[in-house]
Amino acid sequence: MKVLYAGDSPLGGSANYLLGILNFLRADVLHLAPAEILSSQHFKKQFDVIIFSDYSRDSAPDSSQKIVVEQVQNGAGFLMIGGWGSFTGLNGSWRNSLIEKLLPVRCLKKDDRRNFSSGALMAQNQKHKMFQSVNFKNAPILCGLNEVSLKKNSMVLLNAKPIHFSNSGLVLKGEVPLLVVDSNSQDRCAAFTCDIAPHWCGGMVDWGSKRMKLSVNSKIKIEVGDQYVRFFTALIHWLARKTN
Repeated sequence: MKVLYAGDSPLGGSANYLLGILNFLRADVLHLAPAEILSSQHFKKQFDVIIFSDYSRDSAPDSSQKIVVEQVQNGAGFLMIGGWGSFTGLNGSWRNSLIEKLLPVRCLKKDDRRNFSSGALMAQNQKHKMFQSVNFKNAPILCGLNEVSLKKNSMVLLNAKPIHFSNSGLVLKGEVPLLVVDSNSQDRCAAFTCDIAPHWCGGMVDWGSKRMKLSVNSKIKIEVGDQYVRFFTALIHWLARKTN
């Protein structure tokens, strides 16, 4: 599996989480740090999956966005993961871009960052075949995400339900789209509006009853929950068309 992963910190920081999962999947990964400019030189091959995570529009000129669109039209999956450089964010600015046209969501006109001081519960909104191996019964608490608006043909698979405390105890009020895919298009495009690494992802990195140690490289390892690995493994396999 060939993966272009653009964004997050250079090796050694928050990028370790996704790099650890991709290494677990034995993917052939090209990783670009947030400040690296995406150019035609990075597309010498057709990718199976292209991931933008905390990767701002300033680092992806229109000419490169056009190539991403072409790769998706030729079968690549595309995923945008939340962060300050994703969607609208503080530095994202993806509204009215070619990349936004690929997404099953629209970016807001205003700063879309939303923090949950008391947390928000990940909740399954609609079942999907890609998550047959994932157990959502003890889903994690998240700390923040990017708010988005839904396109007409979008399918919300997961929501984040903000937690509030009242005199009667803990209650869940409202829901915010967390994982959205396109219900009609043959393109495999998804928006995961939370981050994959702390702090926004909250307890997600520890999700599961078992601990797993994943190697980022020969010197760096991460320790995460098994359901966290199952979740992103399932999503990446779906994007790469390895599952229905």
